[in-house]
Amino acid sequence: MCGLNLHRLVERQASSSPDAAAVSVGQRIMTYGELNAAANRLARRLAAHGVGRQTRVAVAMPRSAEFVVTVLAVLKAGGAYVPIDPDYPAERQAFMLADSEASVAVAGTLDFRAPDGVTVVAFAGPPDTDAADSGNLTVEVDRASLAYIIYTSGSTGVPKGVAVSHGNVVDLVESDSRLAIGPGEVVAALAPTAFDASTFEIWCPLARGGRIALLSKEQVSVSELGTALRQVRPDWMFVTSGLFHLLVEHDVDMFASAGVLLAGGDVMSPQHMQAAASVIGRNVYACYGPTEATVFATVHRVDDSASYERMPLGGALAGNTVRVLNADLDELPAGEIGEIFIGGAGVARGYHRRPALTARSFLPDPYSTERGARMYRTGDLGRLLDNGEVEFIGRADRQVKIRGFRIELGEVETALAANESVSAAAVVVIGDNEMDKRLVAYVAPAGTATLTATELRGWMSSRLPAYLAPSHYVLLDRLPLDQNGKVDRKSLPAPWRSRKEMGLGPLIEPRTSTERMLGQVIADVLAIDEVGMGDNFFELGGDSLRGMRALESLRVSGIAMTARQFLGAPTLGELATTLDASTAALAGGAQ
Repeated sequence: MCGLNLHRLVERQASSSPDAAAVSVGQRIMTYGELNAAANRLARRLAAHGVGRQTRVAVAMPRSAEFVVTVLAVLKAGGAYVPIDPDYPAERQAFMLADSEASVAVAGTLDFRAPDGVTVVAFAGPPDTDAADSGNLTVEVDRASLAYIIYTSGSTGVPKGVAVSHGNVVDLVESDSRLAIGPGEVVAALAPTAFDASTFEIWCPLARGGRIALLSKEQVSVSELGTALRQVRPDWMFVTSGLFHLLVEHDVDMFASAGVLLAGGDVMSPQHMQAAASVIGRNVYACYGPTEATVFATVHRVDDSASYERMPLGGALAGNTVRVLNADLDELPAGEIGEIFIGGAGVARGYHRRPALTARSFLPDPYSTERGARMYRTGDLGRLLDNGEVEFIGRADRQVKIRGFRIELGEVETALAANESVSAAAVVVIGDNEMDKRLVAYVAPAGTATLTATELRGWMSSRLPAYLAPSHYVLLDRLPLDQNGKVDRKSLPAPWRSRKEMGLGPLIEPRTSTERMLGQVIADVLAIDEVGMGDNFFELGGDSLRGMRALESLRVSGIAMTARQFLGAPTLGELATTLDASTAALAGGAQ
């Protein structure tokens, strides 16, 4: 196993191949020499602000070349980065800054709002003219040193920060030949910076001489993403389950541009995985691994001619172990259902500032001969297959996955209950498959308070990231209780298709052919009875994946638009007006 820490691996590539491409954004290319020099300059600026060994540094930047430079600079200065999505609500950002104990935050500009005691460093600072500033720093950290903290949903209502070491990531980079990215190979980067898939997309190529091809956040329609992939032609790419299933259904041929496809994050459809494998070949893998196990713990190579009842999670990556254990932590034979435990080099350090939770989730590994070895209790139920791989069965708790995002229902309920007008709240998952799953909140008012879905949606959007917010709100006089006084979730009313039941305002009927076409497509995608031109797509229960489905349906119907146009319109009526104006402009230009 490699003895170098993470940034030394990148420096080694910069020394041996300084002119090789390291990061690309469209036609813009940053070489390893340029990346390393830029990160060294920023690292010296960070050191001047007190960043040293294991100092936490918040990085509030979107997916970009600047983000890559910044996280490399943080590691070079000896620190650990804490990615913060700039689109997160201010309350969420403030919590992450405080809980991580970040003393410095790097942002695109000085406008980033940080609490007292946190120094904000603008990425685009004064240029350095001293060539010596571009040399590698001498700060040394070992493999056990903290590399980053990524926050995940917390069952008690408090997000938890997973602390990952240099060694954890180096093991992901170096240990398993199935993830061995070669020099010059291209990895498509699609993941949000605050999710651990970005670890694979950034460090696996950079540490091995590959190139990161950063795809724009605005490439969120099927056609736009397909165009981007055909242009980039990545050798490697990872796609979360929800997006993967959608892309396969609408344009599976886009994956012909990829060399190796990794997909995971939730239950994978065998039919969809095999459809991708029929296009790519045998380089399609189902992947599994919680953030606490450093991105991937298992992989399964998909056979497009096999007969699958369920898509297996696969076997453990080299350097890791995966076991199915009973309540006494005894290994179960093939076929028996138990809890999945992950051991080995990928197991994270634990939860930052949460020793009790760490002790409950990261247990001494009785099966390891390595001193101090631990294993992570995933909460996933599974069973061992005859070939030694593991199959997922379900969850042992209330954690769910929607569109590849990990969600603790308790955190969503806690945020709702914090509203003084709410007396009780329950959040459930509605939908039979990955494409249709959504969060629905059932809410009862406190006393004589009057609640509306619009007010609740605003309340939640100011506190939680968009992926944690319910799509729909059902207002009840009281929530049904069981004999123990707990919410009887089985007795909650079924989902609805009525505007009235959703608490929407008066219906503004469509008048033009564009409005009628648009309204019908949105109603079909969101499975509601009718939509009006005064409605907002997201207030109707839309999300990013359903937005992609709507765009594709509109394209098939002869209405082409960009994702920016679709997502930027406040109402469907204004979107229709924009479309008509674009059509008229195109017609005029053609004359």
